[in-house]
Amino acid sequence: MPYYNNNDAYRLFSKEISSKADEEIRQLKKEISDNKEKSVKRIESELHARIFRSLEIDLNDLNAEFSANYSKVKNEYTRILMKERRDLLDSIVNEARTKCMDFVDSADYKKFVKAKVININDKFAKKNVEFRIKKGDKIMIEAIEENFDGKYIIKEINEIEIGGFSAICFDMGFMLDETIDSKLREKQQWFYEHSDLASK
Repeated sequence: MPYYNNNDAYRLFSKEISSKADEEIRQLKKEISDNKEKSVKRIESELHARIFRSLEIDLNDLNAEFSANYSKVKNEYTRILMKERRDLLDSIVNEARTKCMDFVDSADYKKFVKAKVININDKFAKKNVEFRIKKGDKIMIEAIEENFDGKYIIKEINEIEIGGFSAICFDMGFMLDETIDSKLREKQQWFYEHSDLASK
């Protein structure tokens, strides 16, 4: 390429240098921009990962805390519910016991035990019988004395707390429990086993 003078050569070199410099600057700017974009993406990705890890740990902690609290509340609720059920069942049984005690103090008790003794009189066919009754149950003693034809002895025992009697015929090897106490126990047992209030 012909050179006419130094100025022309200078301008040509200058233009060439500027052109190469511009290209390198463009290249550098692109690299810087690319590196910047990659760095920003990497930093964002790391930040997201840290945040999500932190959130996951926090969520796991919250879940564990919630599960522990839920379990504690559930156990406490179950304990309270069972106690309330037991208290209610006990109050029902106590009320039934009170009604049985009231029955023993009523005129109907005299009719009740008289009918039971007459029934026993037929069953034991005038054999020797041991009657066991509640201590101080004068109505029961009177019913036996007036309605039983066979030989008998009467034992007043502490185990019978409400009323009625049990009769043992040693000759026949037979015992009959006509106590109100045992009937109440049977009903109580049945009630505890079949009531929706009982613990399942």
